[in-house]
Amino acid sequence: MKHKPPKWAEKFLSWYCREDLLDEIQGDIYELFDRKAVDSKRAANREFVWNVIRFFRIKNIKKRTTDNYTNTITTAMLKNNLTVFLRSFRKNPGHSLLSLFGLSIAFACTFLIILWVNNEFAFDRFHADSENIFKVITHLDANDSYQTQFTAGFNLNAGSLPEVEEVTHISTGTRWPHELCFSPVIESADCIYFSGVYASPNLFSTFSFPILSGDPNPLDDVAQIAISEKMSHMLYGDESPLGKIIKIDGTKEVSIAAVFKNIPSQSSIEFDFALPYKILQQQWGINDESLQKQFFDVYLKTVSNVSSEALSKKLNNPSVIGEEYISKKISYEAIPFTQWHLNSVYENGRLVGGRIDYVHLFILIALLVLATAVINFVNLATARASLRAKEIGVRKAIGAVKSSLVIQFMSESFLMVFIAFLLGIVWTLLALPQFNTLVDDTLSLSALDGSMMLYMFGFLIFITLLAGLYPSLVMSSFQSAKILKGLEIKRFNGSVNIRKTLMALQLCLSIGIILFSTVIHFQLNFIRQKNLGFDKENMIRVEPTYRLLKSYDAFKDQSLKSKVISGMTVTNSNPLHIDSKTMAVEWSGKSVDTNISFQTIGTIDNFTELFDLKVLEGRQFFDQNQTEESMWAEAIITESAAKLFGFKNPIGEKIKILNYLDCEIVGVINDFHTASLKESILPVIIYRKPVEQLSGIYIKYKAGHAEEAIQDINTIYKSLEPDTSIKYWFQDETFDKLYKTESIASNLVLAFSLVSILIAIIGIVGLATFNTLRKTKEIGVRRVFGATQLESLLVLVREFVWVMTVALIVAVPVAWFFSRRWLQSYAYRTEIPWVTFAFILIGAIFLILFIIWIQSQKIISTNPTKSLRSD
Repeated sequence: MKHKPPKWAEKFLSWYCREDLLDEIQGDIYELFDRKAVDSKRAANREFVWNVIRFFRIKNIKKRTTDNYTNTITTAMLKNNLTVFLRSFRKNPGHSLLSLFGLSIAFACTFLIILWVNNEFAFDRFHADSENIFKVITHLDANDSYQTQFTAGFNLNAGSLPEVEEVTHISTGTRWPHELCFSPVIESADCIYFSGVYASPNLFSTFSFPILSGDPNPLDDVAQIAISEKMSHMLYGDESPLGKIIKIDGTKEVSIAAVFKNIPSQSSIEFDFALPYKILQQQWGINDESLQKQFFDVYLKTVSNVSSEALSKKLNNPSVIGEEYISKKISYEAIPFTQWHLNSVYENGRLVGGRIDYVHLFILIALLVLATAVINFVNLATARASLRAKEIGVRKAIGAVKSSLVIQFMSESFLMVFIAFLLGIVWTLLALPQFNTLVDDTLSLSALDGSMMLYMFGFLIFITLLAGLYPSLVMSSFQSAKILKGLEIKRFNGSVNIRKTLMALQLCLSIGIILFSTVIHFQLNFIRQKNLGFDKENMIRVEPTYRLLKSYDAFKDQSLKSKVISGMTVTNSNPLHIDSKTMAVEWSGKSVDTNISFQTIGTIDNFTELFDLKVLEGRQFFDQNQTEESMWAEAIITESAAKLFGFKNPIGEKIKILNYLDCEIVGVINDFHTASLKESILPVIIYRKPVEQLSGIYIKYKAGHAEEAIQDINTIYKSLEPDTSIKYWFQDETFDKLYKTESIASNLVLAFSLVSILIAIIGIVGLATFNTLRKTKEIGVRRVFGATQLESLLVLVREFVWVMTVALIVAVPVAWFFSRRWLQSYAYRTEIPWVTFAFILIGAIFLILFIIWIQSQKIISTNPTKSLRSD
């Protein structure tokens, strides 16, 4: 075993000795130590320490001087460094291209994530006074279990607070009367559907939605409408629409008072037209008193910076919220509008996250992918160091000091990283269209402003230091005396273990990302295959006009004559996603302190039959030919609702819903999911309602005949509603939209998992190639003494055994921890797929072994005498 001198003495010598003398002194005293250590290790240590102390003289101590060398970076030095870099690149193109490609791909991934994250954080910040705008949400204390709704009462008296400058109410939605069909000026053209809002007159003063032409306050007049420039162009072309009369639902006439700029994609509030609340009242047929009891999106604009906590406290004063709501244990909370897009998930009345969780997740993944690429760069750079050892030795022998070598190698690292940076931008531009499809957005590099570019330049410098500093220090520390004598480089041998450690970390990160992406994939499959309690397959939802609802019987009768349509019903809520909740449910035996939220569905007779809901007790609704009195009185409840009511026999019991409708329970059906699987099943009450007051027609068609069904429905629709274009959705589209965020997350994690695998393969190939070259002589000797090719391969595999072992031992529990934590956000979730985990780990092991086998074939199969002769 080779002896080593005391470490403290080595460090002390390196600390005080001048750089231009250090190499020479080290060479002499290390040689004396090696000779002495053969006879006595203790005596060798004493002599080494004495020599270190003996050379501790004033003339040998580091000091600032320009007599012998200079650290000034000159143009000639930079030009020389560039020449050396190009020669090194041409001499080892394989390693250089691997480093360059892996780092550039990682840069591209990071840039794409930066674009996406920057876009997410920019939501709703384009408003002039965005920091002074708050959204009001509602919390309900339902027996110490808080439920949260993202709306507030229209009667909220926030305008009485001195801090509040404006109160803006907005009614939004994706169905009638927020989705309306407007006819363009071109004759015989189909009408076009646009999405709109009904809002307070101060909509355009609270928010920065610029008016391009017309009245700056278009909603002051109840007979006016404001439209977007996109809507204006689609309806009127290049002609000015101002002053033109436009019909709503083909009946109500309003004048176009203003054209506003298209709503930015980074807005939580999106609309193509805006109408006053009076129009909404007319559409719904409600008076001012009923309007005050409704809940809408409510936004407050304050006169100065006010904390959300202080504002929330004042909103819950009796004079603001009202004594009635306080008695019902309702409270309001003001949320900064700029935070709403990313933080909008509440559990038991407390904020628990939202899209911000995915933002943090992808920032972390981007950093991990970049870290694996940097590890690759460091590994390959230090591996190449042995190939440049003689160059370094000669440079130091002719007077090069450590600092100048560090500058040289750092400049080479900067050039490599800078080229990878530029290539990363190229990859980003090429991948951006596919990435936009993946995240369903329209991102572009133009979104990066001057400050962001400055940050990216700082990021470039940071990565250069991170990737280049260690290899530079390793290579500049080689001792010229030992290099030129052909002796082993002690520090270089130490870097081998560091490279293995970095490789273990890299494999750990890559395997961890792959395992986590597997869990996301399994959870999405679980969601898609989960029995929601009702049949959502082969279902079309048609948006009806009021005229079509009046002709619903004729529409249904004609549609059922089609060979591919098997059923139809009409309802005011999509069973897949019911947004509204109500506490206005009364029943005998209800405690005064009981506050429970129910979801309600207004429908007609065959709702349970069409959606394949199972009647557990009682019966379905009578058909619509029954008397109006019986239709209004019937209600069907779910199992969970029956348990909450506490009736021994719920059939025949009376309940009152929505503060006005007395119902008799005629049936109990199975529970079913009416929201995301992140939420627990809520109690549902299904009640009879006149067709004219419903808003969605649901049509069941035979599997595999969607196109025929659409053609038949469209033909019948046109015969009854010739002035309006049909608007429809498939239920699968609604389902996919419900889990859009999860789907985007799954796609992104999968994409970055593939990139992580690619970078890891690059690293394994590079390190396996270097280890094969380093072991060439050893394998040759073993082959001469009779070792088989398999035994020679095991010599190379042994280098990776502990690397793989450590990576697997660390990656599995870390991936399990984060996967389990992510799954806990779902009320209904899959189990950790341990069998799949095992297959992934086995696949990773076989992939590594295969790469080693491929890289070693040339050396192992070569006649050993050739490798020994060449060495």
